Amino acid sequence: MRHAATRLTNVFERVPVVNSQQPDCEHASMPDMKFVVLLILSSIAVTSSPAAGQTIPSPFAFVEYSKEWAVFLGKSDINPGRLGLGPQSGTMGGGRYSAAFGGAMSVDVAGTLFASRRDVLDVSRPEDDRVLGSNDIDIFLLDVRLRLNLTGARTWHGLQPFIVFGGGLALPFSVNRDIEIVAFMPGNEWYSFGTRFTGSFAAGTSFHVSSKLSIRLDGVMNLWKITTPIGWLTTDADPLGENPQGEWVSAKSITLGASWRR
Repeated sequence: MRHAATRLTNVFERVPVVNSQQPDCEHASMPDMKFVVLLILSSIAVTSSPAAGQTIPSPFAFVEYSKEWAVFLGKSDINPGRLGLGPQSGTMGGGRYSAAFGGAMSVDVAGTLFASRRDVLDVSRPEDDRVLGSNDIDIFLLDVRLRLNLTGARTWHGLQPFIVFGGGLALPFSVNRDIEIVAFMPGNEWYSFGTRFTGSFAAGTSFHVSSKLSIRLDGVMNLWKITTPIGWLTTDADPLGENPQGEWVSAKSITLGASWRR
């Protein structure tokens, strides 16, 4: 009589495979341990890599110094008025002191000398033949301006654009009267600039070469009033009363300067 061999089976009627040398849990854990070690080593390599310590440079940089001294030169285009009596275009130059406050704001105190010329006109002559010649006239302008830096107390790629507004006084620095004297022109027909209030408006940009040195480009418009000599307002000189007693004119300038900050 044969007896069938008894076999142990699981619920799926399969015979489990028994490994007498290593447990199943060790075979399952070895790949996991290798993966963890590889991950740790990769993290250390990335962390210690020089590329991980690099940063992207910012286009903005703070302006370290708040006070500056500057000199500038430029060219001016001055309106001589309807009658053509006032100063005309010429060269200009000057100096400026600036102090920053409140981050984006600065105050500029500037002294500017306009080296220009003027036509000398004789009102007693025909209107198309009144010009006797031209003489030098230099105008000195002292003004105080508020400057708004559009990038605040910082530069953008070294540039710091701004707008400016303010006012001051303009007065004659030097006036040549040779032609009036030689022509025996009556004194009440001589043009006189006088002392005038001025308004100043400007826009431009500073290029910061270093922490202390910068180059500045300005487009400036000054407004002042010119008056007509009394001799030009008489009935004989102006029977129709068309000559203005005074008028506001503009002086438009382009200046380039260098500034030293501390």
